[in-house]
Amino acid sequence: MPSEDGLPPARQWSKKLQVIGGQAVLGISGHDGLAQEMALSLGRRLSEPEEREISEDLLRSKLRDALATPVQRTVGIHRTLQGLPGFGITSNEYAVVQALLAIPFRGTLRLYVLDPECTLTEVTPNLAWSAIGRARTVAEPFLTFLRRVIWDRDRPSVAQAELAAFWTLRHAIENNPSGLSYPIQLVVMVRSEPGSIDIIERGERELEVIRQVVEEGEEAFRRSFRVLPSGQVEIRSMGSAAEPSKRKRVPEVRLTLDRPEKGSSG
Repeated sequence: MPSEDGLPPARQWSKKLQVIGGQAVLGISGHDGLAQEMALSLGRRLSEPEEREISEDLLRSKLRDALATPVQRTVGIHRTLQGLPGFGITSNEYAVVQALLAIPFRGTLRLYVLDPECTLTEVTPNLAWSAIGRARTVAEPFLTFLRRVIWDRDRPSVAQAELAAFWTLRHAIENNPSGLSYPIQLVVMVRSEPGSIDIIERGERELEVIRQVVEEGEEAFRRSFRVLPSGQVEIRSMGSAAEPSKRKRVPEVRLTLDRPEKGSSG
């Protein structure tokens, strides 16, 4: 609970990304109890047998219902309590929640955003990234900058996306400490072979490699600009910095998760 100045009086460490039903990754920003209910609701929905030819609009409807139902239930409860002793004003803090959901669909990997109005939006090449939570106002402009610098068009590679995510979190933590703090959790979902996916949580050693790449990139930016005695700025070549895709592989936590066969429980 925040204090009067809006800052939390105490912190406790927790992971914000969860693997749901062995086939999806869910990240939620908002009240912890409501986040737990949303994760349970999504897990129940993913455990249901799939139709053979489920359409994309039906998938989105099911995902939205699973995530929105706990929110709607919470709002209804607070409306009922409003006006009772101790509940003169219903707090919106309990009902305001945002979520990011990564899930496979028909041979592709999809990323959806659930906003506080429970609208489901897919991240696409045109909407190439999304950020949720208190640090969103810091993260979104920085992601816009990184998209122009790291990947200009279409979708980023996995290595580019990891670099952008880590760099943005680092930037948000250092410039909005009331909303985020270390350590950084980074989870990647990739196709490994037909019919299965890998959900990988990066280990500390690999996160350290990414951190070094970020610091080298920042230092290269600093070296590329030089102020002349006249007050003008001279731009130098940044040289050949190592690309993120060529980073040294280091130990990581890897979960190979086979998707449930159609007609069976997850």
